[in-house]
Amino acid sequence: MSGQNMDDLLAQLKNEFEPRANSQPQQSPPTSVKPNSATAKPSIEEMLEALSHELEFGTRPNRASDSQPDPISPQQQVKNSAKNRDRLNALIDQDYQRQADIREAKLAELQRQEAARIAEQQRRQQELIEAQKQAALREQRRKAALKERAQQWLKDLNPRSEEGKWFEEFSYSYEDKLQAAIDYLEAMGETGL
Repeated sequence: MSGQNMDDLLAQLKNEFEPRANSQPQQSPPTSVKPNSATAKPSIEEMLEALSHELEFGTRPNRASDSQPDPISPQQQVKNSAKNRDRLNALIDQDYQRQADIREAKLAELQRQEAARIAEQQRRQQELIEAQKQAALREQRRKAALKERAQQWLKDLNPRSEEGKWFEEFSYSYEDKLQAAIDYLEAMGETGL
């Protein structure tokens, strides 16, 4: 059990036992004499030590501060010890439940973060697919425009001119003159001529 949990349990025990100490009938009002440490109210540490001893051994420890024998019967001691054990077990159960709730909350937060990460990843993939589609469409349009331009260039090309004769030799390695014109115009465009 962590130190924080133990502090919480000690605080709860303190709250349970302090009202008992205050509700005990007081003897005659004090006179001008201050009470000494033997008759002063026991500290929380002393009460916890007594409770621990009582839980462990079933009896209260003998202390120098006890000036009178304990008037509680053994049966009452067993009942009180059982009650105290039940209270302590209930506090431990509450602590375990609180820790389980914290773990569940952390798990839910991790799942939410993972879902957000996956959604972001899917969004990015969708954007990439859209960008690829746009690039392919642009390339398709560019090729269609280049094809139209090549067709027009072939119409305008004079086969008897120097360029026409050169192109005739250039296009021998191609299956058709249109593809040769497309490659020629594309190369001319890349070189900036």
